[in-house]
Amino acid sequence: MPLTQPVPILIVDDEADLRNLLVEALQDQGYAAEGAEGGAQALALVHDKHFPVIFTDLNMPGGLSGLELLRAVHNEDPQSIGILMTGYATTESAIQALKRGAYDFIQKPFKLAEIEASLERALEHYRLVRENEEYQKNLERMVETRTQEILGLKNDIERLFEGFVNASVTAIEARDPSTSGHSSRVADLTVGLAEAVNATPNGPYGAIEFNALQLREIRYASLLHDFGKVGVREQVLVKAKKIEGDRLESIYQRLHQRTLETMRDRLLDAWSKGHSFDHDTVGGFLNQQEEETQRLMELVRRSNEPTVLPQEVAQELNLLGDLTFQHWTGDRRTLIEPNDLDLLRIAKGSLSESEREEIQNHVTYTYRFLSQIPWTKELAGVPGIAWAHHERLNGKGYPRQLLEPDIPVQSKLMAVTDVYDALTAADRPYKAAVSLERSLDILAQEAKVNLLDSEVLKIFLEARIYERTIPQGRTP
Repeated sequence: MPLTQPVPILIVDDEADLRNLLVEALQDQGYAAEGAEGGAQALALVHDKHFPVIFTDLNMPGGLSGLELLRAVHNEDPQSIGILMTGYATTESAIQALKRGAYDFIQKPFKLAEIEASLERALEHYRLVRENEEYQKNLERMVETRTQEILGLKNDIERLFEGFVNASVTAIEARDPSTSGHSSRVADLTVGLAEAVNATPNGPYGAIEFNALQLREIRYASLLHDFGKVGVREQVLVKAKKIEGDRLESIYQRLHQRTLETMRDRLLDAWSKGHSFDHDTVGGFLNQQEEETQRLMELVRRSNEPTVLPQEVAQELNLLGDLTFQHWTGDRRTLIEPNDLDLLRIAKGSLSESEREEIQNHVTYTYRFLSQIPWTKELAGVPGIAWAHHERLNGKGYPRQLLEPDIPVQSKLMAVTDVYDALTAADRPYKAAVSLERSLDILAQEAKVNLLDSEVLKIFLEARIYERTIPQGRTP
């Protein structure tokens, strides 16, 4: 507390003359000096008032000694400064007095100037201590204020980053609406699987435990694992059939045109030979030609599906390679372009090899994007985890064909959940949803051939992580 004017000073001495002399002398100097004849009276005064400096005799018969009084005063008012006075001074007693809390030690008889000098030193010491205490309090308040500001800023940054991640997921889903919800489901499943790993005491993953920050790292990596899809052409990203839109319509139109051209050529040939128009004959030719056209259209339709291409259908496609039509310029042209015919010959899925490579590049795009973000030390693994989620233990994954030891554990977890959700998702335009039972069978098959981690899959199944994204009301 600051010094108030006049400064209260307490003189404790059983010798009344000396006590009164000092009180009067200090009052003349402008101090609010008071006296006490013994320890009990002094403590009563200290209880009611703060005395910055207390002078006390060392030896006072019939009560507390000076040292005992200073200890009692310290318990009552720790900020008071004690100065001992004694006529029986020795070096040892002075040392002991200072060790036990006295600020100064004055030997009787003394000159008033000695008292004044000791008092000035004591009050300067008192002032410096109080200033230091106030500085410490202000510093603590500043630190507390700054800490609250930093915590508030940290919370703001976390909310900002959460908003950024959610906006990024929205951008992914806007780019590829067919996979809406996939990123969030994979994040939910992967975090749940990581928590199940934490609860697994034995086995290859028994020693692994993800802390709260690592779980957040896994969550962010899972939410953003497909962000690179924003760099893939939309017509490839959402391609449901091998040939779509105007190109497919053009093939059907050319097949229809071929029917008309064939009928025209037959009629012209018959008329050039002098045959008259026979309605039944022409009708038979037309039905025959239309049946062939419908068969060819059905062949195109079946071949255009993204399912596994049957061998007999693949062989029939050779018939389409020789078909021509008459272009408006009069030239005869191939009815189905070689590139389109190659697309129809795709054995499985809807993507050509170059389109598949473009889709697979989304992982690298994701890594490049995430690597530009100044992640904190605790989240620095996000880009690498997302980069490896399509790698497979046997080296047949992409984009780097990593082998099992080089794949992060977190990526192995995400690989299982990503495949599971892709299988069970009901909103993919290029495939129907696979049943839960069949999906788990496929996961087991992939683990058996060392594509997925069998131990991770075991934890996934035993902890029934797959139930986390099963819609309510549906029985597993």
